[in-house]
Amino acid sequence: MIVSTTLTGSNADIIRDALGSVTGQVDRCLVIDTGARDDTLAVAREVAGDKLLVREFPWCNDFAAARNFALQAATEAGGRWALTVDTDERLVFEADTPLKDALARTRARVLLVGQVDGSYAKERIIRLPATVYWNGPTHEALEGQRAGESEVLAGVHFSELGKDAAAMKAKFERDAAILAAYVREHPSAPRWHYYLGASLHDLRRFEEAIEAFKACAALKGWNEEGAWACYRAADCCCALKRWNDAIEMCAQGLAIRPATAELAWLAGWAAFNARRYEDAIAWSNMAVVNGMHDGAGAGFPRISFRYPYALYEGPYETLRWTFERLGNHAAAKAAEKEAASARRRREGK
Repeated sequence: MIVSTTLTGSNADIIRDALGSVTGQVDRCLVIDTGARDDTLAVAREVAGDKLLVREFPWCNDFAAARNFALQAATEAGGRWALTVDTDERLVFEADTPLKDALARTRARVLLVGQVDGSYAKERIIRLPATVYWNGPTHEALEGQRAGESEVLAGVHFSELGKDAAAMKAKFERDAAILAAYVREHPSAPRWHYYLGASLHDLRRFEEAIEAFKACAALKGWNEEGAWACYRAADCCCALKRWNDAIEMCAQGLAIRPATAELAWLAGWAAFNARRYEDAIAWSNMAVVNGMHDGAGAGFPRISFRYPYALYEGPYETLRWTFERLGNHAAAKAAEKEAASARRRREGK
């Protein structure tokens, strides 16, 4: 039995499409009511019908606690698999094969689902009873996984609804406050420094974000995360027009994970802005070599943290601008042609 799990407060305006995106693929739709005060549950009943199960979980400002409750409730309902779909998410099933058949073939205990733009994947399907658990009050992490127990599920993707500026700011401020307190209590856990940095970045508190990202990288946890923390710190430096500092951060990130082509691309972009044109060309060529268009990028295992533009046309566009600045119009034209080709490939054209 496949049970979808959805945490919800007062989300009558968006829960319909979330549940509708999975109802045909699951046996039960488990809705965890964290304090809805509108017609959310009535809408859920309209969509899921007899498949609907509702359980109450008083909100305690802890997403991990709520998700662990959902896993346990799904198990108690007879579920063999729990499929997470948040109210602001929609799952897209591209394969002709039903989800239940795909799950019957896998030995994995955790399946990740990719974002529709290919930027990252996250854990969305868990075998029950769960041998893993969620940890963290926000940007929660799935812990307890062992090597070889997870894989990315082909043919399924998710998308997320956008939020207006006021809603986004409120979310970032909430997360920054929660995570600032959490890293004081858990200073040696790199993940929370990373997401604190992400929230501060989104609030345009770039100096504070840089320090949080540096703390993440210095803790030497997961290489992909550490390298990406350097990328995010470099991006903050670019926002502050500290181009040389951005290049240094990119170099630090490449020392952690050399296959991160986005770091080389961003270093090239920063070097261009710093008028270090030879360096801009060298960094951009490095990004091409490890990128996805004419490089070895597809051969490097990767779970998340991607910037597709930088993996495809970005380095060529930096080369074009650099060659134009240097007056080498023939080389600029050639780079422009490669950028167009890479863009078409990224867009699947």
